[in-house]
Amino acid sequence: MGANQLDNCRFCGILFLKDYTDYCIDCFKEIENNFNAINDFLKDSSNHDKDIYEISQATNISVRQITDFIRNGRIYAEDFPNLGYPCQHCGELIKRQMLCHNCFDSFSTEIERTLKFEGSPEMSGEPQLWKMRQGTKK
Repeated sequence: MGANQLDNCRFCGILFLKDYTDYCIDCFKEIENNFNAINDFLKDSSNHDKDIYEISQATNISVRQITDFIRNGRIYAEDFPNLGYPCQHCGELIKRQMLCHNCFDSFSTEIERTLKFEGSPEMSGEPQLWKMRQGTKK
């Protein structure tokens, strides 16, 4: 990333001079304040068993923002028994990545099966989608 590039803030969309973050200074300050509020909330041992929805409601910070903190490693969900976020596919509570193990395994199996099918001898070397696209261009 080059210094002093113009970019749009990922949070509010305002144009800003990008140095070290994807957010304008105002949004960056708000995100840091949100992180500090969640961190302070979780420091209280009576809150260690709260889930992401209870934390969101108590701190008035969105589930998405809390999820981003966990994904970015700013909050270590492994330290809290009920803290996690929903799998992008099925909604099961997870603490890392975007998919739970079951969905990841299912998608991996499907991808492997598709790749094996496209590489089978009855295929003519070109993927079927490419053949369909070329057929529509004629």
